[in-house]
Amino acid sequence: MSRLRRIREWIAPPVPEAGATAPTLDDVRRQVRHIEVRARRALRDALAGEYRTAFRGRGLEFSELQPYSPGDDVRSIDWKATARLRTPVVRRYVEEREQTVLILVDVSGSMGYAASGPSVRDRAVEVAGVVGLAAAAANDVVGVAAFATDVVLAVPPAKGSTHVLRILRDLLRLEAGGRTELARALRYARRVMRKRGVVIVISDFVATHPDHVWEPALAQLSRRHDVVAVCLRDTRETKLVAAAEGALVHWGGAEREDMLLADAGISGTQQHELTSERGRMLARLRQCGCDAVMIDTDEDWVPALVGLFRQRRNRP
Repeated sequence: MSRLRRIREWIAPPVPEAGATAPTLDDVRRQVRHIEVRARRALRDALAGEYRTAFRGRGLEFSELQPYSPGDDVRSIDWKATARLRTPVVRRYVEEREQTVLILVDVSGSMGYAASGPSVRDRAVEVAGVVGLAAAAANDVVGVAAFATDVVLAVPPAKGSTHVLRILRDLLRLEAGGRTELARALRYARRVMRKRGVVIVISDFVATHPDHVWEPALAQLSRRHDVVAVCLRDTRETKLVAAAEGALVHWGGAEREDMLLADAGISGTQQHELTSERGRMLARLRQCGCDAVMIDTDEDWVPALVGLFRQRRNRP
């Protein structure tokens, strides 16, 4: 076996073939339970409040009439009710909280990669579950669309944590595979989201074909909706690591099937380029008008998401 072959097998474990054994029902239940526990802890700590303030309702709705008190805005006086009741009353409004949240989850081939521990797709499902449960706790309606070459799973928006847990079970039964057609998924979201809402896009944003340009579709979606892009990468896709026989390598992902053999003498320069790529990706996403965060699969991602929501809350 050649040295390159040995290195490749070490850094890029084989991706499961399409006919691989699907997870059992017990496996799926365990994963759903794990995500639910993680979500409850995150919601209890900080995520729920940050989500509510980051994604406010889109208007006010009438709540009740109350007696006028000194200091109340005279413009809120309901003159017809005042005449009828023969005492000044004002109209009180509350924020219309309920809104539609659509979570786009990438399940393409590159999302199936896992150097060790959870795959990128597993982490994507976890993020989708925690965000979905935060939205359900805020009384929002939550839907999901999983995509690869095309949309392969679409669950219409509905209320409640039970609905979100069913979405998780459906996502966990899917197998990662196919190319990333992100633009097609973004156009799908624009088509089905008829009213202004929230779109969470969870992907590695890897497009292998030069014609697969997704920026215009993302910009169009962001002009109408609140869009948050969560860019997930396996650590070995973002850092040079030591491999067999003293080599330094950078694995480009299961979908691209490319690998960079690094030269030890210029490894610092190559690592700087990988780090710069992260910054360029975030800049590309933000130039499309959406909020964005980059997360490695082996890090505690909840604080990063809370930080993003906090930035939205503090925005003028």
